[in-house]
Amino acid sequence: MTKYPTNEISLTQETVPFPIVMHLTTGQLTAVLPHHHQFYEISFYVQGSALDVVDGQIIKASRGTVICKLPHRIHETRIVERQPYTKFSLMFDMDILLESGMEYELKRYFYFGSGREQHTSFQLNKTETDLVERLFHEILKDFESDRLFRHAYIRSKLVEILIELARSQGRDRGKDSRAEPLNYSNIGLLGSKITQVLHYINSHFLMDMSLGGLSQQFDVSTPYLSKMIKKITGMTFTDYLHELRIEMACSLLVSTRMNILEVSGEAGYSSFKTFSRVFLRKKGMSPSKYRSKQHESDSTAGL
Repeated sequence: MTKYPTNEISLTQETVPFPIVMHLTTGQLTAVLPHHHQFYEISFYVQGSALDVVDGQIIKASRGTVICKLPHRIHETRIVERQPYTKFSLMFDMDILLESGMEYELKRYFYFGSGREQHTSFQLNKTETDLVERLFHEILKDFESDRLFRHAYIRSKLVEILIELARSQGRDRGKDSRAEPLNYSNIGLLGSKITQVLHYINSHFLMDMSLGGLSQQFDVSTPYLSKMIKKITGMTFTDYLHELRIEMACSLLVSTRMNILEVSGEAGYSSFKTFSRVFLRKKGMSPSKYRSKQHESDSTAGL
């Protein structure tokens, strides 16, 4: 019987009172089984060491390691020689950054601009680690309290963390060429209808949907919706939907033993022929070849 990774359905914008969730795991000696969820996740290791596995790739994590995980990427944590580890897990709905036009650039950088080919992992230096650790503790303090305006405070600290992580990589100097600069005079509209549409696509991409259906559902013209999706994501609606589904399929291919037909259905495709054609176009190889190549890479790396 095929074992499916757990879908953490409790982590959605509809099921939590505020779309930012934080956990501090202290002295952990228990492995975290494969799972995925709708939220973007940042894992920040404070102490000890562990193996963080994302889409089948093993990352040796220690103090200062940061791992950014896109929604629905299958991930788990493995113990290293019975050594305990301490890490922050910050999970949030990226659409919270659409509330401000300027901060939307952060979403485009981490979600669209960083590329969906792989998750991002990197090692902070001592100064950066100390700074980011302080910001995480500040979020946790308010997250566990009922202080006035705590949601606004937590959101502001999240923005600080994202900026510091981007700067630590030196990537804040460049611009993402895949999407046009935003016209901030349109942010009022982006913060309503288009925000809702993008959130719906990101949350329901495994279900049947069409541009025309979304236009009717959210009462916005099809041409305008098509234009705005392309402006924000750098892709057409169809390409963006395929992008989400194919990346989900890649995650399943390398993280599970599901057969290709099962992967196709689990990734939202009702037609195996369409899945195979789109996968070949997106990845330049068949799903079975992709799986074999990823496993060969892991073996070569001695993992």
